[in-house]
Amino acid sequence: RKAEAWFDPEGFFLAEKEGRLVGFHWTKVHAAERLGEVYVLGVSPDAQGGGLGRSLTTIGLRHLAGRGLPTAMLYVDADNKAAVSVYERLGFVTYETDLMYRTET
Repeated sequence: RKAEAWFDPEGFFLAEKEGRLVGFHWTKVHAAERLGEVYVLGVSPDAQGGGLGRSLTTIGLRHLAGRGLPTAMLYVDADNKAAVSVYERLGFVTYETDLMYRTET
């Protein structure tokens, strides 16, 4: 993805603890729509529950706001209750819900 035209290394944030990567946040800009995106957020399982996801998301949102983007979006699996909780506490609300169906053949 780093080769994509939308990739901006200034919107890619890493969190380290004692020299070990424990989290990251990768933002994306949809310039034509003037829309920022929480593209990918990840926190190591042993670092979860301490507010790192919230901190990384906030850093990314500040970066996007600094680029003049008035709105940000993200996609999250509704079953990921921890992530949904973080995003809702940050002010995100459900805009659209997608469903996926599957059958065994």
